[in-house]
Amino acid sequence: MELLSYLLRFALHLLVVRGLWLLAKPLVERNLRHFGQKVDFRFNLGIRVFGKRVSKMNKGLWIYRHLDNLLYFVHRSYEPGISVLRFLLRTGIWFTAVFLSGLLTLTELPGYLTFQNPFMEGVNFNEGSSTEGAWRFPLFVAIIAAMIPYFRMRYIYAQRKVRGSYDLLDVIKISTKFTHLPVDALLLQTADFLTDSNVLKTPLKLLGTAFANYGNERELYGEAGRFSKAIGTTFAVEFVSDLLYSEKEGTLFLKNSLMMLNRSMEQQRETILTVKAGSRDAISLGLYGNLVVLVSSVGTFMYMLKPDVYFRLQFQTTVGLTFLVVILSGLFVSFIISTILVRPKLDYH
Repeated sequence: MELLSYLLRFALHLLVVRGLWLLAKPLVERNLRHFGQKVDFRFNLGIRVFGKRVSKMNKGLWIYRHLDNLLYFVHRSYEPGISVLRFLLRTGIWFTAVFLSGLLTLTELPGYLTFQNPFMEGVNFNEGSSTEGAWRFPLFVAIIAAMIPYFRMRYIYAQRKVRGSYDLLDVIKISTKFTHLPVDALLLQTADFLTDSNVLKTPLKLLGTAFANYGNERELYGEAGRFSKAIGTTFAVEFVSDLLYSEKEGTLFLKNSLMMLNRSMEQQRETILTVKAGSRDAISLGLYGNLVVLVSSVGTFMYMLKPDVYFRLQFQTTVGLTFLVVILSGLFVSFIISTILVRPKLDYH
């Protein structure tokens, strides 16, 4: 009960910090938007004026560019120069909230907790000890918590890359109806006709805006390359190449080129569906079979050895902990591989 009490205090501290953030959010968002637009404008202006020298400078900001490329494909409301700053700000606030909440909770304890190996020694409670070193554990928890938004974004990014390879087929089908328009108008019209569930709706609008407002070819090629790289398939590269060629030479042959690309993608999708149907049982076995076997085995051992004996052998011995880590790692790898095989990218390979 005492542990639940401290967990409740930790949650209430988080709630207080969230309330303070909601009070300050309107002012922060307004200034953040202004600053983000200024940063993005200076980047684009530098690329237009100085070209390669700014591109070399941007390599030093690889963290910013890395996050920007992830958010470009993850967030439906992506805004250049603003989304990255908003993500960094929210991550920083989340880190601060968890750290302060943990620190305040620990300082409210009547003694001092020393955290050892939780499976072997557990938590030692020393009455009346100093709390000067109590910041270490909250800092560790805050670092772990601050990594969660990034790993969540990476997972969503991987999911949307696969889905985007299939959604590109809808983009190509719709864009064939607007080949009489300039490339920028074609892309914007196609984006308007896409459903909200299509992950390429926002990137396509940004690509259309780039075709309409680019200052030089380097800027246009950079935005077009980001679009194709986000999808990561050969079909996306062909689609972008057709658009760039049409921007230079006109859209006279664009319709035939897109129709041929559409036909190739349809054939490849049929091939993928046929192969997937033939190996569905094996994929499902890899996805769920190991988990069923693990649960059955654990239940059997707990029934034979009694729960207290099983938990002591599993969590209080080196062999038990080693096998537990190996088994869980194998399950995780198996789940990742099976998830990839469930729906491979729509590509030539």
